[in-house]
This record gives sequence, structure tokens and C-alpha cells, in this order.
Amino acid sequence: MNCRTLSSILMLSIASLRGFAADVPAQLPKPDGKAPTDGKVKVYLLAGQSNMVGFGRYTAGSPVYPSIYLSADPSVVPCRMPVGRSAIVPQGIYQSAAKDAPKGAKVAVYKGAYKAGTDYAKMTPAKEATVALGSTEATLPSIDGEHTVVARAFIDVPMTGAFLINAGFEASTHAVVTLDGEEVYRKDVGKDPVLTKVNLEKGKRYATTVTYMQGRSAAFWMEHVDLKAKGDLATLNKAGKYLWFVGDDGQPTKRSDVIYWDVRTSKTPGGSGGTLHTRSNGKFIGPEVPFGYVMGTFHEEPVLLIESSMGNRALNFDFRPPSSGKTEEEKANQYCGFEYDALVKGAHETLKKLDEVVPDYKGQGYEIAGFVWWQGHKDGGSSKETYEAHLVNLINDLRKEFKAPDMRAVVATVGFGGMKIDKAYEGVHAAQMAVGDPKQHPEFAGKVASVDTRPFWRTRGDSPSGTGYHYNHNAETYILTGDALGRAMVKMLGGKAETLNVPTPPARHPDVERIYSNEIVDTFTPRSQQKYGKRSENPTEEGYLKMVPALKPIIAGKLIPDFLDDTLGETRSRARGLALKSIVKGEPIKMRTPDITSQWDTLVKHYEALGITDHSWKPFGGDLKTAKWNYYSFDPPEKMPFDRSNRYRDITFPKGMDNWSAADFDAAKAGWKVGPAPFGQMDGKQAGRKVKPCYEASCGCHENPATLWEKEVLLMQQTFDLPAVKPGHVYRILLGGASCDRSGEGFAVYVNGKLLTKSAGGMFKYEGTRGAYLPADLLPEFSGGKVTISVINYLRYTYFRNKTHYYGSHPEYHDKPVPPNGNVSLWIEEAKLPAEVVAAAEVAGK
Repeated sequence: MNCRTLSSILMLSIASLRGFAADVPAQLPKPDGKAPTDGKVKVYLLAGQSNMVGFGRYTAGSPVYPSIYLSADPSVVPCRMPVGRSAIVPQGIYQSAAKDAPKGAKVAVYKGAYKAGTDYAKMTPAKEATVALGSTEATLPSIDGEHTVVARAFIDVPMTGAFLINAGFEASTHAVVTLDGEEVYRKDVGKDPVLTKVNLEKGKRYATTVTYMQGRSAAFWMEHVDLKAKGDLATLNKAGKYLWFVGDDGQPTKRSDVIYWDVRTSKTPGGSGGTLHTRSNGKFIGPEVPFGYVMGTFHEEPVLLIESSMGNRALNFDFRPPSSGKTEEEKANQYCGFEYDALVKGAHETLKKLDEVVPDYKGQGYEIAGFVWWQGHKDGGSSKETYEAHLVNLINDLRKEFKAPDMRAVVATVGFGGMKIDKAYEGVHAAQMAVGDPKQHPEFAGKVASVDTRPFWRTRGDSPSGTGYHYNHNAETYILTGDALGRAMVKMLGGKAETLNVPTPPARHPDVERIYSNEIVDTFTPRSQQKYGKRSENPTEEGYLKMVPALKPIIAGKLIPDFLDDTLGETRSRARGLALKSIVKGEPIKMRTPDITSQWDTLVKHYEALGITDHSWKPFGGDLKTAKWNYYSFDPPEKMPFDRSNRYRDITFPKGMDNWSAADFDAAKAGWKVGPAPFGQMDGKQAGRKVKPCYEASCGCHENPATLWEKEVLLMQQTFDLPAVKPGHVYRILLGGASCDRSGEGFAVYVNGKLLTKSAGGMFKYEGTRGAYLPADLLPEFSGGKVTISVINYLRYTYFRNKTHYYGSHPEYHDKPVPPNGNVSLWIEEAKLPAEVVAAAEVAGK
């Protein structure tokens, strides 16, 4: 066979797969609603993990930052605020509009008290100076007697948008600010400030005048407001991007010539689906939509996308193709290769009922035109050689299974982190790129293509979420991935497809770029730091304290008053946690979870961010964490399956212990033991629940207990000599040893025989603080002197709720039944209420 004959055969093969086709422009046309031809149905098989199912958001909801603060104080660095969800960046304040102008403002002091309507520019000042306007610790100049201070400067901002301007701190907030001659801020003595929103352009300098009614601090700060969500489909469409997904009426377009059929995640036996549109897979947009739009543009015949994807699945195990073989142990595991079998079964079943799946199907038959694969997260850590071998086998086995030896295949790579991809995925990425490289796989030349998704990664700051393994739910990532897969497929089928070029967004100011980086947007909780080894690049606690001069007018002057208005006002608070209003008033709090993290804790963080610890929690009654207790442990006759959570239940107590929680119960007479806290066990041993140090300050479950917790139920009782509680304070009793996620079980606490709190179970998903606030009706029990505290605790036998397989930090128990475990200690804390909180609560109560 000569080269010309071989070339002819290849062209005929391509023509057969291509059918009637059109060129694919960079900007896709909107679907025209025309019916496809009666040619054979072009079938594409789609498979992979959850990202192949799709997790691009239609709407993002809130922006990553509700607002961004700006300050010219020299202590400011671009970062997240230490409290709240906003960020802060430096801004410029200059003595003139010249590019080389010195920083600060020119200040003039005029005799006489401030008088509205006075044109101070026409008056002769009694004193002139310069001041570091924007620096909280800088003091405005003054003269003897009544006087008015006027600061004149030029300001600029590092981003374009809407802004609110604030002047001064404490007394100096009584001022008037004009920008280019227009009043934008006014706070008269005894009145609330009036702020007028202004639109400013990045890099442009604006003449600003601050006229102070009262002097002292030269603080000056701004707030960038009206920030928009990023990375969702609706926002992208509004920006004029990917308009083929939205019709002129604002509704999603539909490709009547492309059918999407899900055979794996569908709850309908045999699969479900229909005409392809942006909401075909439900809550999110995935790569199947842009891929289908490209193929619908290319083919004039009907197009059928059969998808069999499932989250948290590995190629090395779940999608294991037959040619990769199995060990005897793997053969015995029904899940090894299960996803491959599900794909094959689902596709065959669908192809047998095309008359039910494809509208107006006339029996013209079908062609398996291509295979689309996007997966890799579950195979993190795999070597290039291992993943590559499985991927090659997957493509070849599917070709053999569907009798389609020339079936084209497109593979999208992992792209977590973009060009800075995590090392755990370097092997997977290299393998995925290799199958599309003719030099490494000449047998796949022209028939298998790889799409590198790393350039499609969008940072947390430009996305709807910070869920990196779902590409931060950024719709653009999923659109670009699916679109590129489609265009690569078109080219292998002999078609022409222009590249979809995404315009490079305008360069952001370095400080703005910094606050939108993953290292700043992601706070990385102690849990994520421990689990993933990640660290935030925001300032440390000491670093934030160095920024107090800049933070003080923002936190003390705005955030704390706003928080009190929200939590103590008449409307329902938006803040998370137990209600501050109930805590301040000493009202009993109905608990829905064992976590007592409260709005008070959030408020305290605001004061601590300013270096104020007067209101922080402090020990009450001494160090009780290691106190000695009377205790008794037993297994109740009312048995409960070990695979059940929420173990607190009505039980029969040992003889003579029915009144175990009473203040006059004689523990020694009942045969109880005495031992120091904490009490605990891990699989019957006197050991900590965790190997690594606990990431919750109020927990300590990794520490070895001082006393063995022997059986399921642990009763504790002790009488403490405690000081009297003080007015203007709040109090709480804490239970340590089980504040981490998936720790602890049911418990109850009694004070002098009176029930303080109880919980049916422990922590099942998130960490928190166990215990209870002392309500006003129990405070008389703490008038100084003897107080008896009694506690009942239950061991834990589950990891996730009602799940008995262990996945904690003890490697010897992995994927085995959860060993019985528990850890408990108790102490009391007090905190002093700020005067402004007491006053606000009194006003709210009237």
C-alpha cells in the first residue's frame, strides 16, 4: 500500500467521523434553533471525577471582600483585616498633584471656632505646618484659644470604583471633607456622620480638603464599596464574555441539536437528560456545556453526549481499565474498576434506546466519535509512569469495547494552582500531557490530544469560593476547559477551529494584586494549616498589632459600633454564633449544637485586634483543668449500637446513684474513685485521641489523659470553693478534650444539682467550643463559697456521623472500626463587658 493510498484512507476515515461540518469561530454563534440533519448521531463519551460533572457557579453571591479599606498610615501592609471579611491596602496622600510631591498634607490653623459656610481659603492662617494626614498617631497642629484646622492634600487610590471617605478619630471625626470641591463627609458635633459615595479612578489624584471642628488625630481612611462578585457565569456574561450561553432575552440558550445524557449521577434508572444548556447538570456548569456547544457548532448531525462521571474516584482504582489488570485482593473488591464498568454499561444501554434519548431519531444509527476525560485529583501522588499506563489502557480498552479503533480522545489535565501546580499532581499532569504528545505516543498521533488546564486556573480572589479542588467554583475555568476540549476534538476530526483567546485583564496595582492572591485571601484555619501544611501570608498576630495605629479608627470607629448595632439591634443579626444580646442579658440559650462559639467571641476579637485584652476570657476560680474529681465509669444496661452517634440517652444508673448530680450526693459513700482531669482513653488505653497537636485552643484532645476513662459513661462530681461573680461580667463553663471536628459525644453539666446544659452528641463536622454560658438565674449559685459541679459524658464510637470507619490521625486504625475514644476536662472563665456593650444592651432592652 503506497503513501497516497494510506493518505486517502485516512482522509475517508476523518470524513466519515466529521460528517457534515462547519468551521468553529473563536466566538461561537448563538444556537439558531435549526434541526440537525438526519445523519448518523455523533456520540461522545464523557468521564472523570466531580470536576467533569462540573462545579462552575452560575451566580457567585457575595464578593470575596465585602469592602476594602484604605489607609495612608505608614504601618499598613496589604492584607486581610484581622477581623471581619474585608481587606486593607495603603493609599497615597500628597501635598500636591505633582508626581514627586512629598507625602502628607499642608495644614493651616485659623483663629476662631469652626463656622459653617466660612471660606477659609480667603483667610490668613495663624499657623501653617505639614502633617502626615492619614496617620492616626500624628497630631494636628493647634494654637491657644478656639481655632479651626484645615488640611489640604491630594489623594489617590490603587483601584477604580466607589468609595466612602472618613476623617479623624475620636474628637477629630467632627469634620467636613470636600473632594474636588464637593462635600463627601460631614460629622457635626453631637450628630451622626453623613457620607456621600464617590467614584474615583485608579492613579488619578484628587484635591481634598479636611476642615476640622475639633482637633487631635490626623487619621484619614477610606472604604472601597459596591464590590462585585467574580468568576460566576452571570458576571462573565454581564462583562460581555461567552454570550453564546445567554439569549437576547437574558435567558440561557439551548442547543436543540445536542443532547446531554447522564448515566451515573442521575437518580433515574437508565439515566436522564435532554437538550443541552448551561443548567443541564443541575446546580453548576461543567465542561460538558462548552464542549457540547463547540461540537454542536461543528456538526450538522445530531450530537449525543453520554456522561458517566463521579466525584472522588481514581483512575488507578475506580476507573481501572481491564488491560491494567488486578491483584487478587483487587478482584475481590467490587469497587475496583466499578466506574469503568458503569461507563460501559451506561453507554451501551443508552445507545440501545436512541429513539427515546435523541429527539426525532429516525433510526439512522450512530458513530462513537470521541472520548473526553478530565480527572486526576483522587490520583494525587501517582507517578507519571503509573497514571500514564492506566490512561493509555483506558483509551485503548474503550476503543475496543465500542469497536471504534479510531475513536478520538481528548484529555484535560489537572490544573490545581495554575502554573504553580502542587507537587502531588506533577506526575498526573505529566502523564496526561504525554498521551497527547506524538513524540511520546506516536500511536496516538492525530487521534489523542491533551489540553493543559493550568492557564485556566483562577485565584480565590477572582472566584466564587476557595475550594481549590473544585477550581474555586470559577465558571470561566470550566468554560475554557470544555471549550478547549471541543476545539481540540474538532481539529482531530479534520475541522477548523479558531482559538478562543481570552483578553488579558488590565494590570492591577501590586497591592491590589496582593490582596486578591490565594496567600492573602485564604486565611488557612489552624485545621487546614495542620492538615495541608498551608500558611497564610497575612500578618501574624504580632504583625497586626504593629498595624494598630491604622486599624484603630476603622475597628473602633466603625466595625465595633456596626457590630453592636447588628447584634443588639431590633432586627435579626447577621453575625454567626450564639446571640450577644442573650449573653449580655443572661438569658438561657437553647442549644442546637454543642458549640457555644458566640457573637461575644467575635466582638472580643475586635478588641484584641487593637491590643486590648481587658475583655478577653480569663480563668475564674483558679486552674481547674487538672483539678481532682470524684468519678465513676460504667456501661449502662440500655445498649446502643456502636455505629450510632448522639449517644446521650436515658439510662439506668448503678444502685444508689440515681441522684448522682445532686449537691449533697456522697460520692465516696457510693464507691466512686478520685482522680485528676483530664479523663480519657483511646481504644481502652490512657492515650490522647490525636497524634498531632490539637488545633483548637480549648480542646487538647491530643494530650495524654491523667486518668483513664474506663467505660462508656463517665460521671464526674466535685465541690469547688469559688469566688463571687462580679457585675458587668459574663461567665461560661467549658469542657475540654473534644472541641475538634469529629470528637466528643453527648454530655450534661449540672450546678448544685441544677441542669446547666446538655448535648445529645459531639462535634461532627466543624470544630467549636463545648460548654455553656451561665445564665442570670444560675449566677446566685456563684455568690462566693462552695459550688458543686457534676458532669456526665459518653465515649465516642463513630468518626463521621453514624459511620464507624476511622480516618483520624492514628494510622494504625485507618479504615478500621473507630476505637472507643474520649477526653474531658472542665474549667470556668469570665470576661468583662465593655461599657459601650452594656450601654448598647440597655438601650436595646428599652
